[in-house]
Amino acid sequence: MDDEALLWRPAAPCPYVPPATVLSLPMSAVQATVALLQRAGPRECGVFWYGPRDPGGHGLVQAVIAPLQAMSRGNYHVSPAAMSTMVSRLPDEQWKPLAQIHSHPGGGIEHSRYDDEMIASKRALSIVFPFYGRWAGPWPHGVGIHEYQNDYWHLLSAAHGAHRVQLTSESHHTTEDLR
Repeated sequence: MDDEALLWRPAAPCPYVPPATVLSLPMSAVQATVALLQRAGPRECGVFWYGPRDPGGHGLVQAVIAPLQAMSRGNYHVSPAAMSTMVSRLPDEQWKPLAQIHSHPGGGIEHSRYDDEMIASKRALSIVFPFYGRWAGPWPHGVGIHEYQNDYWHLLSAAHGAHRVQLTSESHHTTEDLR
């Protein structure tokens, strides 16, 4: 087995079942995310989306944050201390992690085994932007939106992704680069 085979994941054990919940995403937050990913140059990097989640599970992205992290061409790592620092800076302690975003070097947007293991929360979505963040929509085509169900990170189709993460004209969000 070559080293690359260690990155591959087995097929999903069961089909993805779309939930009724929606993550509302300001287009300005997408633009901020892409800018943060691109600022890392030819290195994978992570960004987090935080905001309120209502009792029905619907979320609204209100913070886009790049925590202090180790970045390389093939992966990134955020320490527990850096995660704590990021969370302590949130303006509202009720905000939840809504998505963990990272970049990949090429066009692949599927999770690797490493990606599966490094997710901070299984309640948040995991989103992969290709080409170190050099992506230019339309949303969500070409972006990997993953959701955790039945012990597996499912890569959503473009149709499921567009339903699960919906763009809004809302423009109020904060952006922080803690790197």
